Amino acid sequence: MFVRTVLFVMLAMLRPAWAESITIYTEHFPPYQFIQEGKVVGINAELTMLVCERAEVACELELLPWSRSFQLTRQHKLSGLISTARYKEREQQFKWVGPLVKSTSYLYRLKHRDDISLTSLSEATRYTIGIQPNDIYEAVLLKHGFEKGRNLLNVSYKNADMQLFIKGKLDLIIGSPLTLHYQIQPSGFVIEDLIPVLEFPLDVQGNYLALNTAFPEPLRERLQWALDSLRVAGDVDSLIQKYQVAQTATN
Repeated sequence: MFVRTVLFVMLAMLRPAWAESITIYTEHFPPYQFIQEGKVVGINAELTMLVCERAEVACELELLPWSRSFQLTRQHKLSGLISTARYKEREQQFKWVGPLVKSTSYLYRLKHRDDISLTSLSEATRYTIGIQPNDIYEAVLLKHGFEKGRNLLNVSYKNADMQLFIKGKLDLIIGSPLTLHYQIQPSGFVIEDLIPVLEFPLDVQGNYLALNTAFPEPLRERLQWALDSLRVAGDVDSLIQKYQVAQTATN
């Protein structure tokens, strides 16, 4: 009994500091992450769990509003945040694993709005657009001359701008070929009702798993290794295809 107890204590001492579960926060943003049948699914949600599995780390996904997820990740050592845009102003706020999956974003107009034609984002200030507060897109729009309350309307959650856009209360909307179907589906419209008018300029390195700055570096490196190996194995491409197939099937 004494030997077994000593062995247990020695093994406990040898356990790494990160042996407990990592909590990974995120927001509702299909197809990257969303709730389906009570479970968090999506391209980056499933990719992150595959990364944790390959790295042999226990991870738990929790879906909350973006600002709350951001705050909790900054507060707790063993926590992360997906899908997080990585850019200069955020570089020192987190440790990073990635990139995960992202798609080029565009400004879209309704098909019948052929009065809207753009060659630059500064020209878009003639029109209205909606965005979630503290979103990377908001920061870019403000840099290019948009003003809150005039041509930039803050909405309470991601994709809440779609109903306003469909009703003609917003001139433009931000989306991508990967996300647009999921954005427009609840409205009753179809992708063909929208026309891309300008590629959205984003000086970012992609979507990442952003980790608390106190996150153990050896574990961050292990998670990065796991992601890189999954990409080489083709698992990332398979996840993208899985959700693209789902999109095509519902059109």
